[in-house]
Amino acid sequence: MASGTPRWVWIFTPLVALSFAGFLLYLTTVPAGDDIDKITDGILKDAKDNLSNKAKQELNAQVQQALKQKLSDSETLNKAVDNYEFFEILENKEVKVEEVPEYKSTPKGMDSEGNKIQYRLKAGAFASMERADRLKAQLTLNGFNTQIENVDVNGKTWYRVFTGPFANRSQMNKAQDQLVALGINSVEIKQTLPKDE
Repeated sequence: MASGTPRWVWIFTPLVALSFAGFLLYLTTVPAGDDIDKITDGILKDAKDNLSNKAKQELNAQVQQALKQKLSDSETLNKAVDNYEFFEILENKEVKVEEVPEYKSTPKGMDSEGNKIQYRLKAGAFASMERADRLKAQLTLNGFNTQIENVDVNGKTWYRVFTGPFANRSQMNKAQDQLVALGINSVEIKQTLPKDE
């Protein structure tokens, strides 16, 4: 030993050297960056699978316990509960529902009594026949089936311009959209026809 060097330097220096050598050895065992990603992805996938299996098992156990508490202590019921698998019990089951006449759907274009329904659109109402004819001509030129009906309201004659009839609501809606494109606001009229028509 040198006479001027303190003792702690002789102990501390080899410890630092050994620690550095150990650190270098550790670095040789650490995988590269993309290898770490592969390892962590695999670990995460395994953890998810284990968690989902454990969750299913715990849920089955909880359901079994709840059923055992609710049901009587008869041996047959306990055997049924022990064989119960929550995720498999409803897999291939069919539920039969009885028909209720109040909830039967009606065919398209029919009301609940079996009468035929048709739709018309009122495109306008005018005090003069001339204006009604003008609108009828415009609609006819655009491909609409158009009628004019006159009606007396408080002693005054009004001329109403109708398009239609339409067999169903979707045809009526399409015609209504075409009227809007022409700048004409229309009113929907639903008519019930007797069965013999």
